Amino acid sequence: MTLASARARTSVFLALAAILLWFAAKNVAPAYDGLRIAAAKEDPVALSDARLDQTLTPSRFSAGLDAGLSAGDADLAESFVTLGRMRGLSATAEQQARLEALRAKAGETAAEDFAQGFLHGSRDNGAAFAGALAGDLTGYGDLRDLLSEAEKVRRGEQADELVVGLAAAGLALSAATWSSVGALLPARSGVTLVKGAQKAGRLSAPLAKSLTAAAGKAVDREALTAGLGAAARFDLAAARAAAARVLRPGALASFRALGEDAATIYRRAGARGVKDVVAVAENGAELRKAARLAAARGGTTRAILATLGRGALVFAGLASAAVEAIFALIGALLGLALLAQRFGFWLGRRI
Repeated sequence: MTLASARARTSVFLALAAILLWFAAKNVAPAYDGLRIAAAKEDPVALSDARLDQTLTPSRFSAGLDAGLSAGDADLAESFVTLGRMRGLSATAEQQARLEALRAKAGETAAEDFAQGFLHGSRDNGAAFAGALAGDLTGYGDLRDLLSEAEKVRRGEQADELVVGLAAAGLALSAATWSSVGALLPARSGVTLVKGAQKAGRLSAPLAKSLTAAAGKAVDREALTAGLGAAARFDLAAARAAAARVLRPGALASFRALGEDAATIYRRAGARGVKDVVAVAENGAELRKAARLAAARGGTTRAILATLGRGALVFAGLASAAVEAIFALIGALLGLALLAQRFGFWLGRRI
């Protein structure tokens, strides 16, 4: 082989190597992101961090903050500001001014929200939740809800089994909370949160279905009928006594676990954070993942959920672009290895 031919062969090898290196470099970042997401599929904290690295651009951050401000949701706006601070993103002066105005307005309605929460269990801010919890701890709120379901039965409608189950569990947890000097207050408060979300229609359809099925198995129909009948007659003493028997033995533990997960989310992300979670979670396992995420990420939880949705909690498979990048990277690296082998063999023969 002449020197010119050897040079031409070397140039071809180098050109092919350069092309394969460029192709590999182009796919390293998306392939790494895909593998990172796949590796974090059981860890909601790592999973959400990996997905935020891909999706939380400055424009996405600004749009999420604007959405919270436009909805009058100061908590969500605060969550985006905190998340942005952690990731090197900041609100504009105009957005900060709107947020300050929302904070001032929230303080003006606190007393009204507390009263509404106590009387009806309605609204979803901190003051309203405090009122709803105060009502449930006295037994008033749970008996009110049992009476409401009894009224449905009287009209020939179907009672909400999940509300009935949560109200019955709430009465049992309230009694245990008083006797344990507050040890079960987190579970008691969490049940109040989930019950309020169900009444407001905020639970995702799969979560409502799974919890309703669990409540159906946990509820003693005979005791339920007696309790609803007593509530319909406004016999509150009999209704309370019957409600204590509504849950079958052993069923309280599952409601207690549900309440504790919801309480963890509430402590770190607020009442609206709980309702954001139950709107996307589809079962108790995802609710537990959300509790882990809230425990680790605190006030940023609502912004994370608003940005990623259910993707913050579960791994539903890689996007096609990530899969293509992984296979392209593997192919390029294999091509480089084969090319290096061929070049080495050729060079060895020449030497």
